[in-house]
Order: sequence, then structure tokens, then C-alpha cells
Amino acid sequence: MALDLGKTAHQIETMTDDLRAQQSGKLQRLDNALEVVANFNTNTYEEQRSRSAQTLAPAWRSAPVVNAPPSVRLSAPALPDDFCVVAVDGSHIDVDRHIPARCFLINIGTCVLTYGSQPDAVLTSEPRLYAQNDELVIQDPNAKHQQQYIQGGTLGAKRAVEEIRGLVDAVRKLPADLPTLAMMDGTLIMFIDRGIQEFVVDELVKDGFVAALDELRSLAEERPLAVAAYVSLPAYAEFMRAVRVSTCPHEISDCGVYCGQLPSGSRPCDDSAEGILDREVFARLLDQGQRTAVFNSNDSLVNQSYGDHGISFFYVNSGEEIGRVEIPSWIAQDEAMLGLTHSLVLDQCRRGPGYPVSLMEAHEQAVVTTSDRRYFVELVEDSLQDSHMAVFTSEKNRSKRLRWL
Repeated sequence: MALDLGKTAHQIETMTDDLRAQQSGKLQRLDNALEVVANFNTNTYEEQRSRSAQTLAPAWRSAPVVNAPPSVRLSAPALPDDFCVVAVDGSHIDVDRHIPARCFLINIGTCVLTYGSQPDAVLTSEPRLYAQNDELVIQDPNAKHQQQYIQGGTLGAKRAVEEIRGLVDAVRKLPADLPTLAMMDGTLIMFIDRGIQEFVVDELVKDGFVAALDELRSLAEERPLAVAAYVSLPAYAEFMRAVRVSTCPHEISDCGVYCGQLPSGSRPCDDSAEGILDREVFARLLDQGQRTAVFNSNDSLVNQSYGDHGISFFYVNSGEEIGRVEIPSWIAQDEAMLGLTHSLVLDQCRRGPGYPVSLMEAHEQAVVTTSDRRYFVELVEDSLQDSHMAVFTSEKNRSKRLRWL
């Protein structure tokens, strides 16, 4: 047995004791956060946030725009008689130097569920292999010698682009008069590795993800279409940054000047925010089925690269958890589509085990299992052998296929 669970068990007990000791302090900070929420003044907060935009600590500069009292609790409107939910998810097989061909694969799963007078379900998966030289890199159009290999985090971003393109394709095939929710798993805010070159951001974000958002907005102008991403068990403290800014005792929140030498836990804003997640606050406020007000993300990538697409979010009590729902700003500004998003997300969570059933089914179509990966490698090797090409692997990889004892 490689893992000695006997030794690990003692370490787990020590960890549990430490967490128990921290719990009472966290509960007090959570009570303080709830008091801040109850007395939150949106005008005062926005003035403070604007005054302090350049002096806040980098971690707090992306505090969201809060236009409505965060203590607001909103119930979902009634469901339409007939409606459709489209969901996509993706998986990939990354470039692997241990196999004899440089390539990667992206598999996009799509689920289309129609409810009402003509119920239907369509489940599909579309795998695509990328193996051509120009498919494996992102090329700088202004400097042909500069390129970025698509692998690791860059491949994760590429997959997100293919997921939202798959969502656009699925929506185009639906009846134009059917109220529809188009859903993605996770976030609408792309994750890009820090320090990535600008031409890569242009290719993946501006010409990829944002271009697909443009297409979804055009479709939404022609039909009743809501667009959202769902985050299960969200580990965000984005709203808590607003709590920090609103509780700062200084006219300008200059974190470097006033708190730069203070350890974590002793800063004034820590009393109401340290170690508290957004979902922990809203779990105390929301009854089952209710959502929060809409908050506008102040993420730097969105501000710099999403053009006129803002990203907003709200939290919803699905009955099993507090989920985070992200929406484009043009959905947030349309009360009818915002209500449709709320009611259909909630309905999807009720039909699933607390998680949108359409996303569950899309994931099942997209998932690439360990055995799938092994079979993929075997197919690559067999194809090369059939063409009388050299098949090779590293000795490390070969050793993992053998059992010595």
C-alpha cells in the first residue's frame, strides 16, 4: 500500500482540532458580515469604491458593483407552459509527450431538454482531434516567429471557447418562439494564465469567447433566450470584497498606507470578512428558491477584453445548496429574461439532485474516462503502426504499464 492511512489519520485528527478552534471566531465574523449586509448603503459603498479604486489592495480592487441592497431576497416567477433548456459541457485529452504523436482532443457534450406540450430530450457528443501544426499553436499575426502551444491552461481556455460555440450551434437549431435557457457549467469569466501574451488573449477571449457572446446576444434579440453559467458550491468571496470596502474606517481605502504592515486577521475589514465566503452569508439570508440581487463583476479580464459584455451574478438557494449564477449584462438588464433565468435554473436544480439536470446530462456526454484515455492512446499507436510509422514512448510511461510485484 503506497499511502499509509494510519499515519494520515493522525494528521487528519490534528487538522480537525485546528478547524474546531477556528470555528467560533469565524461564526462571530459571519454574524458581523450579516449585520453589514443588513445596513449596507449602496450609494456610500459605490462612492468609497470609486474613491479608492487605485489605492485598494490588488485583492480587493475587483470588488463588484452593487446597485441594489444585498439583503434583498427575490422569489422566482412562474414557469412558462412550454420551454427548453440547452446545456453544454466539455472534456479534453491534453498533449502528452509520452505518446508518439503531438495532438489533443476536445469532447463537447450537449443536452437539449424540452418541456411542456411536446417534451423531448436530445443528447449528443462531438469529439474533435487537433493534430495539424496550425491547430496545435496560436500564432501571433504580427510576428510569425511568436506562438503559444495549446496545452495545459491554454487548452482549458480553448475548451471553454469550444463549449460556448457548441451552445451557439445548439440554440440556432431550436424553434425561435420557445422560451429557452442556454447554460454552461462553471463561469462566464474565462481563466487565462497570468502573463499570457496579448495575441493569445485576442484569439481565445476577444475572437473566441466574446465573439460567441456576440452571437448569443444577436439570437436573444430574435427569440426569448436567457444565457447563464451555474457554479455549484461556489468558493467565491467576491461580494465579501464589497463588505471589506464598505467597512473600511478611512475616507480613502489605502490598504498599503493604513494596513500594509498589519497581519491577516487584524485589519479593520477582517472583522466582517476574513475567511468568509459569499455563499456562507447568503445561506443565512435566502429561503429555498430565493435569489439575491444582481451584482456586476469588476473582473479585470472582463473590463479589458469583453467589450460591451459585462458579466453579472446572483446567488440562489436551490434547496440543496447556494449556487452562483453568472449572466451577461444584457440579461441582467432585461427583467423578463432575468426572471426566466431564475425560474429555469431553479427548476433544473429541483429536477436534478440539487444541481441542474441538463448540466448533469451534458457532463455525461462530455466526460472522458481513464479507460477512454487509454483507448485513445492505443488508437493513435495502432494507426501509426498500420502506416508503418515509428511508435515510441518514454520509459517512465512504459514502467507505469507494467507491474513488477
